This record gives sequence, structure tokens and C-alpha cells, in this order.
Amino acid sequence: MRIGDKVEAISRVAPELLAITELPLVPATPRFETLLRRAVLVTAIGLSSILGYLTAHALFFLFGAVFVYFIVTQRAVRLRFELPDKLFIAAFTLLFVSAVATARQPADLVPVLGFSTMLLYAPLATLFRRAAGASNSRKVADFALFGTAAGMLLAVFYTYVLGAERAGMGSAITDPIRLSNTALIIGFFAMIGAAASSGRQRFIYLLGPLMALVVIFASGSRAALVAFPILLFVGAVLLVEHKAKALAISLLLLVGFGIVAYVADLVGARSSSAMFDALSMLAGGEDPADLGTDVRFILYRAGVAAYLDAPIFGHGWGQLMQSIVPHLAPENLVHARLPHLHDDALNFGVAAGVLGLATYLVLLVLPIVSCLFSPRDSQYRTRLYGCSLLAVSYFVLGLPDTMLSFPMHNALYVVLTAMLLNYCRDERA
Repeated sequence: MRIGDKVEAISRVAPELLAITELPLVPATPRFETLLRRAVLVTAIGLSSILGYLTAHALFFLFGAVFVYFIVTQRAVRLRFELPDKLFIAAFTLLFVSAVATARQPADLVPVLGFSTMLLYAPLATLFRRAAGASNSRKVADFALFGTAAGMLLAVFYTYVLGAERAGMGSAITDPIRLSNTALIIGFFAMIGAAASSGRQRFIYLLGPLMALVVIFASGSRAALVAFPILLFVGAVLLVEHKAKALAISLLLLVGFGIVAYVADLVGARSSSAMFDALSMLAGGEDPADLGTDVRFILYRAGVAAYLDAPIFGHGWGQLMQSIVPHLAPENLVHARLPHLHDDALNFGVAAGVLGLATYLVLLVLPIVSCLFSPRDSQYRTRLYGCSLLAVSYFVLGLPDTMLSFPMHNALYVVLTAMLLNYCRDERA
């Protein structure tokens, strides 16, 4: 073969050779991987309000499927262990060490397994990172808008079809607190779309918080009602660049808040009626505390005393409520039958001691700290809002109840953190 013929042959083959060498650098996303990613997004954002307690089981199954997929069928994909991975592993390790130190029998370690979704952050982050794209913040907002609407329809069904006093009360898979807290967080996630979109269509995402309000009033959750203006402030500060526009949007949502509250009061919603009653009592110089508040303070005093009994490793998750019995008056022993201490910090402190409190602090700061180390791309502002929303909402809602110490919300925390830090960014892994 002449030299000219060889050069011509090589020139014909060169494009194919170049394409082959580029394949490992730009891997195609298999269809099953896409379906798996969508299943996680739909479960965590679109259906969590409806699934309730089952959300943790569904997400744990999906997390396991993601792990098996990357380890068994996609061995060439390298799992990336970055700052949030290490922090989640450290948090679980602290809980596990305290559980081992307090275990009386192997079964005492079982409650800690409810937090094991934190160990599966790396494959989940990899799944999201392989589909990163500049329009993903808008997609997340669409899922959130759908999820909040689903939660609102469920709350209305419980209240006006089944005739429940509070939406979620008496359900086998949810309760009023879980329903309202989930809808509130997902509803404010929809606000991401207001910053990720342009034109008048972006205002449709303001329906997210307002639909969450309907759920709150139907479920009678006063903790979520208190959290609403705090999350509104977070959104106004981080999502809106111009302060005048931020004030206008905040006022618009507050007007919507008042309208929904007034309508809810007319139909007898517990949280709305309680809110107006409390305001009138405060104006008259009266104490608006009720039975639920009194019970919480009884639990808090007993919980602090129980923490001081075992400040290093705690009493163990299986002995959480039993540990407060010596510190309850005889007439208050019935409160030890409750499932938790109605405060996240106390739950972690009494169950796992100072190691539990360290875990709680690590988990709260994890999304924001990790976001600050993320790239300053086109989605950084919405990513920072989402991470701040997670930390602030879980802290505020965890003051009078359980959030990070509850397996369902803990699993949601892991998947939402992975989604924000890896899916809502411009460059792919």
C-alpha cells in the first residue's frame, strides 16, 4: 500500500478512534439510571407528603438500589467521597459508638439502623452528579410544586371527606405533624422556581408556600405555622436580589397568609383558631399556654435531668423515654408513653449523650457548609437557598418536635442534601 493510501485510511478511521477514546470521559447515562434518579426525586419531593412514614422505607430501598447499581453493574463509575459524605459518615459513626457503649443486648442497636441512610450518601450523590445541568433547579421546583399540591389534596381529603378533626389524625402512615412539616419544606422548595425562571410564569411557584399553608391549617400544626414567616424571611433574603422586590414578594405572601388564615378560621381549622385565640389572649395580658405546651415543658425538664444522668454516651435510643421516668412526678408518668421528647436536641442528647449532640450539630450545619465549598456557578444562589432552607426548617421544626431524630425526615434530609449539592449544579461528574 502506498503512503498516500495509508494516510487516507487513517483519516477515515481517526474519527471513530477519537470517539472511542472520549467515551470514558463523557459517559452516556443509561436508561435505568435515569429511571432510578427520577424515582428518588418523585418519592422524596413529589410523594413524601402522601407516603408519610413509608417515605423512609421507600427511600431506603431506592438508596440500596442505587448502591447496588453502581457497585455491581457500573464498576467503572468511581464513587466520590467529598465533604458531605465524610460528615454524614462521621455523624453516623458518633451515633453508632454511643449505641454500642449503651447496648445491653444486640437488639438495642436496631434503632440506630434507622439512620443508616446517611451511609448511602456517596452513591446517591454520584447518581445526581452524573445528571447535573443548568436547568435542574427549575425541575426540582416543578417536582416540589406537584408534591405540595398532592399534600394539600390529601389534607383536604382527610378533613372534608373523612371528617377528621386534624388532617392526618388517625392515619396508619402519617400524623398531623409529619404531614404539615413535610408540606411546609417541600412548599418552600418550590420557591426555587421563582428564582430559576423568568417572566410572569415564575410567580406560579409562590403557590408552593400558600398550598403548604392550607395543609398546616388543616392539620392544626402550630409549630409549622410559626416556622412559616421564618422560612419566608430566608427566601426573601437569599432568592431575591433586589430588596424592594424581596419586600414586595414577602408582603404578597403575607397577604396570602392572612387570607388563607382567615378562611381557615371561618371553617374552624385548629391552628388558625388557636393562632387568633392566642393573639387575643396576649393582647389581654393572659397566658396562651395550653395542654400541649405544658406537656412539652414537663418532658423538657425531665429530659435535661435524664441527660445529666448519662452525659457522655446517653441512655440509648431504646431507653429514650424510660430514662425520664425517675424524673417525672407520679401524675406525669403517663407522658413517658409518648414516642419521643418533642425536641430534636433532647432526643439526641438523652439517647446518645454528648456524641448525640455533636451529631445533631454536624447534621444541621452540613448542607450550608458543603454549599459554601461548592462551585459559584449559575445555580449557586438557588443551591444556597435550598441548603439554608433545609438547615433552618429542620432546626425550627425540631424545637417542639422530632425532625433529624426521626427516620423519615432524616432520610429526606439526606436525599434533599444530595440533590441540592449535586443535581442543582452546572457541571457533571
